[in-house]
Amino acid sequence: MEILIQTLANLLILSAIYILVALGFAFVFNLLGVFNLAHGSIYMVAGYICYFLIVGIGLNSWLSMLSSVIIVGALGIVLEKYCFRPFLGNFNRTVMICVAISVILTTSINIWIGTRIIAIPTFASGVIGAAPYSVNIDRVVTFAIGAVILIAVIIFVNYTRWGQQMQAMTQNLEGAALQGIGIHRTSAIACSLGCALAALSGVLSGTMYNLSPFNGDLTLIKVLMLVIVAGVGSFKGIFIMGLIMGTLYAGLPLMLPGAMSDVVAVLIVIFILLIRPQGFFGHEA
Repeated sequence: MEILIQTLANLLILSAIYILVALGFAFVFNLLGVFNLAHGSIYMVAGYICYFLIVGIGLNSWLSMLSSVIIVGALGIVLEKYCFRPFLGNFNRTVMICVAISVILTTSINIWIGTRIIAIPTFASGVIGAAPYSVNIDRVVTFAIGAVILIAVIIFVNYTRWGQQMQAMTQNLEGAALQGIGIHRTSAIACSLGCALAALSGVLSGTMYNLSPFNGDLTLIKVLMLVIVAGVGSFKGIFIMGLIMGTLYAGLPLMLPGAMSDVVAVLIVIFILLIRPQGFFGHEA
């Protein structure tokens, strides 16, 4: 029973993290058409920023998390203006720019930290309940934060003016511009929001698992799998496939040894794409 409860907790946490980081990727890709291969590195850097603020400066854990999200969100505005906007519509150049950004961020962290594995100090300690029905409070807090942010994103996209402008741009960029929508301003907001979501998921993941300069690469692979299987352009599909991937990566390690669980998860995704290459909820990628 204890294993079942811990697995369920891991499932919910992983699903929330995957959905957050995949939504961040989808915001940039759907609105700007930028296949942001630096998204995993941005996710990774946010965890290190939070770690430095807590351990290096001694800032409060919650303020460190908020500061990390704001810093990386501001980075998103800079990236949109100086790296993506000048080459908007040129897929090859934006991909190369994203690769360059990823290399710069990963190499910088690797030089600074090295290959040493570290972890962000937990935001809450202790357990809820009693064995075999106990769950660590930090896991509950992580899931609660993820769930609240996901709900906020849904409300933002569907019920705010900026969210509706983003949807209009996704459907028809030229038509949105003709209706008076500020394309560049909205794109900057979308890119900032996408990076902020990646930052939040990176910080939450860093409190649960170890930080490494290269864990952003592994996360990017999972994000690409999730977005493509969900269907390019589908936010609804990301939520559903995020739950499915969380289930796979939380449940398979109980039945398969080591990295075999990752191999099986990838094979399942490949099988799905062979049957339905356009994904479950979107158009063909």
